[in-house]
Amino acid sequence: MNKIESILNDIDELLEDSWSLPLTGGRCVVDAERVRDLIDSIRMNMPAEIKQARAVVADRNQILTMAKGEAETLIRKSEERAKSLLEQESIVRQANAKAVALLNDASNRAGKIIDDANRQAEEMLSEASRKANETLSAASMNSHALKQASYDFAENVLRAAQETLSKSLTNVTGTRESLAEAFTESKRREAEMKF
Repeated sequence: MNKIESILNDIDELLEDSWSLPLTGGRCVVDAERVRDLIDSIRMNMPAEIKQARAVVADRNQILTMAKGEAETLIRKSEERAKSLLEQESIVRQANAKAVALLNDASNRAGKIIDDANRQAEEMLSEASRKANETLSAASMNSHALKQASYDFAENVLRAAQETLSKSLTNVTGTRESLAEAFTESKRREAEMKF
């Protein structure tokens, strides 16, 4: 399991361990600081996939360079051998035939080495690119879901606070009106008692 998958599993566990907020339609409370830390960890670990893709490209270039070097060495040795054989007058025809065969064999082997190196490099690059895309896609989806959950949670908390404040304001208004009525009634009785 790579680091990104581990972090995504931590996010799943964090959501599993969260507790539901009453009267919010199933919304839950999560540790926002922990979520931010996990998102930061995803961001810090994403470039590893890109570095891996670059390393694959570098490996491909190295394989191609090695393959070309081997091909050049084979051709040079074949040419040297052919030259040595041609210098011997008694076996000129045999040397010529062997030289052609060696050159053909070297060329065939060099072509096969280069083809194999290209194929392996393309496969490695394709796999690294696929993994990088999957990781980035999963991280993007999870980031969006966490942002939406955070927004929904904040909205529900603020709505509940607004309702509580509204009820409290209504109660305060009613109490003020009751006090005013009691005060007016008290003054009226005092006025009656004077007469």
